[in-house]
Amino acid sequence: MILVAQPVDVERVLDAAAEIVVHRGFTSATLPAIASRARLSEYEVLELFPSTERLFVAMLNREYAGIFRVILDHMDRDPLGGRLSHIYRHTIGAVHERPLARALYLTDPVALNSILRAAYGFDYIPKLHVRAGFIDMMKDAGMVRHDIDSASLASVIASVMAGVSLTAPHEELDRVIQGLAVMLERSADTDAADTAPGKLVFMNFTSSMADEPELDG
Repeated sequence: MILVAQPVDVERVLDAAAEIVVHRGFTSATLPAIASRARLSEYEVLELFPSTERLFVAMLNREYAGIFRVILDHMDRDPLGGRLSHIYRHTIGAVHERPLARALYLTDPVALNSILRAAYGFDYIPKLHVRAGFIDMMKDAGMVRHDIDSASLASVIASVMAGVSLTAPHEELDRVIQGLAVMLERSADTDAADTAPGKLVFMNFTSSMADEPELDG
């Protein structure tokens, strides 16, 4: 008889790993600790995930999916949600809304890097950084000025995002997010009133990232 992993057990294990990372730190998320919190044996956990590395990658992929849902929800309710400055504002806000994302990106970025390094060679790894191709698509959608160099803007955004993480936690996060959004609004956004094309670009871009098999070096 072939035993099939039950989705409820997979979710239980991922929940257990996430809770440990959030409340006790990444180094505390050992196989015995995860199994104990999930109320499963270590053998049962390994039946679901052949290694803790794969478990952490699955945990991170699930968290990325949750972040995207939050971003898309905020964008949908924002009339100007398709502008680059608003996408950026909602992206940072989404990271801070989710305890696991906040822990990995702001409290323990070393842990995030460790998981990403372990992910090389695995099949499903989304990419979150802003790339020049995305900026080009936003230009084509009328959301970003055409006189902006896409590669330069993408590099600046990636650097600023890294800086937000490295300098966290912030006592006035709302001011930080607003300041960064204003910078993009004044330097890159067009004055397009209909931002639906920008929302569509972001949705298509995030969907395409989920299908890419490798991480950038």
